[in-house]
Amino acid sequence: MALVPDLSSIPMEGYSGDDEMFYSDSPSGMKDDMGDAAQWQSSTSHCSLDIHVQITHGKGSLHSFRKAVVLVVAVEKLKRGKERFFGDEDLLGLLDSIFVEEEIGFSQAKETYASASTYRYQRATTCRIKDTSNKCFVMQKFHENAQLVALQLQGANIQREEKVSMAFYATQPHQGGSKRPVALGLAGKNLYLSCRATEDGQDSPKLYLEEISNIKDVKGEDLNRFIFMKSQDGLNETSTNSFESVAFPGWYISTSQRENELVQMVHQKNQEAIKDFNLFSVI
Repeated sequence: MALVPDLSSIPMEGYSGDDEMFYSDSPSGMKDDMGDAAQWQSSTSHCSLDIHVQITHGKGSLHSFRKAVVLVVAVEKLKRGKERFFGDEDLLGLLDSIFVEEEIGFSQAKETYASASTYRYQRATTCRIKDTSNKCFVMQKFHENAQLVALQLQGANIQREEKVSMAFYATQPHQGGSKRPVALGLAGKNLYLSCRATEDGQDSPKLYLEEISNIKDVKGEDLNRFIFMKSQDGLNETSTNSFESVAFPGWYISTSQRENELVQMVHQKNQEAIKDFNLFSVI
C-alpha cells in the first residue's frame, strides 16, 4: 500500500487554508507551480496507487469531515495527474458516491366526511291552497299516473279538493331572507310534489307526484327535488305565495288560466301562467 504524503508538501491547485476553497475553476499560482507539479508527476508515475479511503461515522466535528473530503480530493488528483482541474462536477460525483440516496416510504391516509344535509326538517302543517283564480288542487289519474289539475269546485265537488301537508325546513347554515324551504305533500297520502328533469331529456323540468313513506327520511341531494322556496308577498290574510324549485332555480309551480289543466312548472319569465297562490289554514 502506497503512503500518502503530507498534504502541505503537495502542490494543490486553488487550495488555501480555508476548507471551502480547496478547488477552483481558475486556480491561483498554477503557472508558478507547473515545473514542480511536472516533477512530482514524473516521480510518482512509476508507482501503482492502491489507496483505500474508509469513512467512518464518529463523533468528530464538521471540520474533521471537511479534512477527510480534502484528502479524498488529493487522492483523486494523484490518480488523474494533471490532465485537467478538479472542478465542480468532479466534486458532485464524489459526493454522490459517498451519500447514497435513500427512498423514503410513505403511506396515504384517506379521510371521508359525511356531508350534512342542507335542509333540516322542522315541522309540518296542513292547509288548503288555491291559485289567484280560486282554483283548487285536484288529483286525477292519467295512464295510471297520479297528476294534479286545477279546478274551481263548488257544492259537493268541494270534497275533491286536495289539502296540502306543508313541511317546513331550516337551512344549514342559516340563510336570511323571506324565503322558506318547504316540501308539499297531499294530506293523508304519501304523495309529494317533486321537480325533476323530464324522462325525454328536455331542458324544462316537470312536476311529479312521488310516493314517499316518510319525508323526514329523505336527506341530502335526494331531498332537493322535493324542496320549494316559499316566498310570501305581504303579511296580511290576502297575501299570496309562490313556490320556486330548489333543484331548478327560476322555475315555479303554476296553474293555467283555463280549467282542468295540469299543475306544472313554468319559468319565471312566463307571464301567462298563474304562479301565485293563497293559503288557508285547516281547523
